[in-house]
Amino acid sequence: MKNFKNEEAVSPVIGVILMVVITVIIAAIMAVFAFGIGAPDKTPQANLKFTATATDFKISHSGGEPLILANEKIIIEDAVTSGTYYDTTAAGALLSTFTGVTTLAPGASATHTWISGPSSGDIIIVQVVDIPTGQLISDTKVTVQ
Repeated sequence: MKNFKNEEAVSPVIGVILMVVITVIIAAIMAVFAFGIGAPDKTPQANLKFTATATDFKISHSGGEPLILANEKIIIEDAVTSGTYYDTTAAGALLSTFTGVTTLAPGASATHTWISGPSSGDIIIVQVVDIPTGQLISDTKVTVQ
């Protein structure tokens, strides 16, 4: 019977274990806040206008934040056949095709001359995607003049 009456150490041991567990949880939460959470990338907001002719394609920036063209992916497809006229698949590829324009600021425009483009009257779909965030900036249908 003596062995069953001596339970003095049970409560302090459980208390110490609980304090260690709580300390570890608090340390893990602090580590996540200190090292794991960064500010999310911000997608630029821009009001873009597109015009197309049988010879060239023009982007005009009507307002919003400047666009760094090396960070933007532009896809131009035929609305009927889904054939691709223009597709930028890597950052920096636009620099050689948009008449040397690297940043499209409000009020500015950039022109691309078609190598093999649409015909007058065709409808094209223009998508502009921000490469760092993967977010869509613009998705528009344009009638070729």
